[in-house]
Amino acid sequence: MAATNADAFDLQGHRGARGHAPENTLPGFERALAFGVTTLELDVGVTRDAVVVIHHDRRLNPDLARRPDGGWVAAPGPLIKDLSFEELQRYDVGRIRPGSEYAQHFPHQEPIDGTRIPRLSDLFKKSADRVRFNIETKVTAEAPDETLPAEAFARVLIAEIRKAGVERRSTVQSFDWRTLQVVEREAPEIETSYLTGSRNSDPGKVHAAGGRIWSPDFRELDAAKAAAARRLGMKVIPWTVNERGDIARMLQLGVDGLISDYPDRVRDAL
Repeated sequence: MAATNADAFDLQGHRGARGHAPENTLPGFERALAFGVTTLELDVGVTRDAVVVIHHDRRLNPDLARRPDGGWVAAPGPLIKDLSFEELQRYDVGRIRPGSEYAQHFPHQEPIDGTRIPRLSDLFKKSADRVRFNIETKVTAEAPDETLPAEAFARVLIAEIRKAGVERRSTVQSFDWRTLQVVEREAPEIETSYLTGSRNSDPGKVHAAGGRIWSPDFRELDAAKAAAARRLGMKVIPWTVNERGDIARMLQLGVDGLISDYPDRVRDAL
């Protein structure tokens, strides 16, 4: 029996429902909503003309993006920040490149040809009134020239969230905690979530930085860390938990939610 309150559990569809439909696309988010997610997890970038778009990588991904002639984008793909929104719409992101390592990870994903990279505002307009949004800022200090600066990026995103009136239904998450600190300082009505990987998977460090929601790599989370986070008053929502055994183990730890490419599997476990 999972040691989790299913009614209060935050079921997050990772990039929509990546195991079933093209990631970070409107059809993918529709699929996630059909599975009963409470939160749509997604990533954002900012185009040359300051449009906030839903896209994971700082560049177009050669395993996901096709040119107007149908050919796959060559690596390295163009930076999102160097393309206007109109230019970005020329690329089809409705299927995974056959034979790629990416395709091996998601053999059940249903292609939807003709799918385009959406604006964040498009998702806000099409989503149900109750669903939440967990929005990751795709910036890093290791590649400062590939995106807007962290503070400017955060401010553009805050403005987009406020314009849509979804401040109370939005969380901004990031591995780059600089963006979270901008949100906390300038838009305290918007929640923040601190993402960690293998190098900084320490609930004490997250709490010391001001974190109230901790989102660790599930492989780094154990009973001791989960208990420490609870003592510090933080919510714990691990990423990205796909296999049924791993889902069960996370639920046994009493986590507050899960981010999954297969939200239907998490729903079944709950």
